[in-house]
Amino acid sequence: MGFLMATLSVRGRMGALLALLALAAPGASGQVPAVPGGNAEAEASPAPIAMPVPEELRPEIRQKLEDATALRDRLASEESASEFTPEDKALARRQADLLVYAYQLELETLSEQEAANRARDEAKSKEAAWLDFDQPPPYSVLMLDDLQDALDAARTKIMAFESAQVQLHRDAARFEADARQDQAAVRLAAEAVEQAKTPAEIAKAKSNQALAQLRQRVTDNRLGWIGLELILAKTRLETSKSEAALLRRQIAKAKDHGSFTPQDLEGVLERLRQSQPPLEREQQSILSDHERWSRERDAAARALQQARSDAVTPAPEINALVARLRAAEAWLQTLRSRSYAVNTRGAISRHLAELWKQRYVLVTSSDPEAKRQALDFIGQSIERLQSVLTYLAGESDLAYAEERGQTARLDKLQGSSEQIRDYERSAAEAYRARQEAIQRLRLFVDRTERTLRRWRDEYQVRLSVLGFKQRLGEFIAAATAIAKALWQFELFAVDDSIEIEGKAVAISRSVTFGKSVGAVLLFLLGYWLSGVFTRRFQHVLITRGGVDAPQANLFRRWLRAAFILVLLLIVLDFMSIPLTAFAFLGGALAIGVGFGTQTLLKNFISGALILFERKIKVGDIVEVDGIVGTVTDVDVRSSTVRGFDGVETMIPNSTFLENKVTNWTYTTPRLRRSVKVGVAYGSPSHRVSDILLECAGRHGLILGDPAPFVWLEDFGENSLVFGLYYWLEMHPSMSAYQVASDLRFMIEKRFAEDGITLAFPQRDVHLDSVGPLQIEMVPRRT
Repeated sequence: MGFLMATLSVRGRMGALLALLALAAPGASGQVPAVPGGNAEAEASPAPIAMPVPEELRPEIRQKLEDATALRDRLASEESASEFTPEDKALARRQADLLVYAYQLELETLSEQEAANRARDEAKSKEAAWLDFDQPPPYSVLMLDDLQDALDAARTKIMAFESAQVQLHRDAARFEADARQDQAAVRLAAEAVEQAKTPAEIAKAKSNQALAQLRQRVTDNRLGWIGLELILAKTRLETSKSEAALLRRQIAKAKDHGSFTPQDLEGVLERLRQSQPPLEREQQSILSDHERWSRERDAAARALQQARSDAVTPAPEINALVARLRAAEAWLQTLRSRSYAVNTRGAISRHLAELWKQRYVLVTSSDPEAKRQALDFIGQSIERLQSVLTYLAGESDLAYAEERGQTARLDKLQGSSEQIRDYERSAAEAYRARQEAIQRLRLFVDRTERTLRRWRDEYQVRLSVLGFKQRLGEFIAAATAIAKALWQFELFAVDDSIEIEGKAVAISRSVTFGKSVGAVLLFLLGYWLSGVFTRRFQHVLITRGGVDAPQANLFRRWLRAAFILVLLLIVLDFMSIPLTAFAFLGGALAIGVGFGTQTLLKNFISGALILFERKIKVGDIVEVDGIVGTVTDVDVRSSTVRGFDGVETMIPNSTFLENKVTNWTYTTPRLRRSVKVGVAYGSPSHRVSDILLECAGRHGLILGDPAPFVWLEDFGENSLVFGLYYWLEMHPSMSAYQVASDLRFMIEKRFAEDGITLAFPQRDVHLDSVGPLQIEMVPRRT
């Protein structure tokens, strides 16, 4: 490659650049990226070219540098460089300066290439020769951390060199396009020389031709420098890859025989403690500077106010005071940022002590729960650091915008006084210092966050290679942690007050998910026990107290309601919810709730009165609100009445107290009923009475004492009306309507046997026959 580049002409450097691009391109394909106007076939499969030897290229480049320097000096002379016209000589001199600069860059790149070659060879030799560490195992975790940091640095270099190659490829494509344009310009200039006729035209055309050739040399040398830079970037990339490969081997070895001793932990903690005094001294220095700049700011503000109040103060002086005040405020803002950065670094360093302790637990502890807590602590710290990084990113953008704005303000002060420019430069320096402070803090926080993530990833990698027993322990620990967090999750808080030494102290009680679950379980257990106890109480009332089953069931329900009320109070106390928490029911809400529950409370109290007065009991036959039936249940809100037709009606308890109620079985279950019978006029009345009493005596449900009796109640329009009156022993299965129906069937049968006629309505029809009846013939419709 050295011999080839030494023999290449200036115009032929473009083709050599394509080979250099192919040689330095990232990846294994070795293809040159597409360049506008280039040869696609050549780009796809470039010819292999050897790496350049700096010692072979340097003499040629030095010679060309001397020639370019001589050309620049000749162009600087008034009498020399006669090939250029006076108006083109200045342009040619600038191109010569660029040409000299391009050769100087190539020489510097060659020197860097020599150092890069040595570093690459050394890195590859170390990678090939390394077998083991000098000291025997176990290896400290601190040494492993140093190796990890070095590997992170190597990875950063690799990404940087790869990015540099991408950018150099783009620059090469741009310079190659410029070179093609310069070549076309040289050809056009040569044609112009051939076509020139007069001496003046010939001189101008030759000047343009020489200037175009000089531009082409500059562009070609830029391409040559880009090619050398690509080779240098590739060499450095190979060096970093070799270093990274060696570090990976060393890290793997250190991990296999690593240890984390208490002495290592104590050394780290001591180092963190020693990092605090310098930060405290820096903070004191910042506070001192802040006081000084505060005084400066106040003095500048007073002077500016006085100058503006004085009408004769010149504008330049006011502008100087404004610049002075701006500089003071800029420095105060910078000092606040520096103070925040120092405080944040100190807080993170103090927090790192606890993080190192948690890492020690992760590495050495055998308790899965302790490891899980340590891992959660590290994860929470990572999240907090990420939020700090987000905040610092915004602060960095703001500081950069302020610095850029101050730089633009400085550029506009060309005609201002030196005093104003000094103040503005001071403000610009303050903004730069602020930007630097924020960037240093960002680097520190980012490095700490990446370190914590590496600790977490290392633990997860170790966890993935554990045996089944260890994995089961970790899973149980994780599930326990999740369950514990869920159990302690706060649903809401309740304000309460307690009395301490005679003073009311306001406190807040937490209602957690665990308390809620415990309260529900306690309530369910108490509810079940109350059912067992009240059912036992009901059985005792029936068997020993002589209470009938429906009444005992009613007592059981009311007793269970009381138990549930007490149980609710116990549950509230278990959850640490005071009754004062329901004070929100006061005021307007209490009025609304009162109106809403008025009917419920009224029926509840009415039910209690019915229970204790016992004027209406289960089994009584009552008539209320037009409903007649048997009371089957008396509940806390309503009572149930089953009519003789089997239909059950829920009647609010308040109805029994507010309306007229007839209790047919209040003092005695005996009830008198009657059946009315009408017989035709002329029937034997005494025989009718005997038949009615006979039928009543034959019915098994009609009581004999008191005995039934018959009354001739009325001489009706169509019949003699008799009434049969009898007594029944009422009970829930008794149907008075059925008894009355039976009697009517019996009476009808006996009357038929004795020829007694049941009366029916009779009417006498009288016709008015004074005049003749009109007879009309109507045709039949078909």
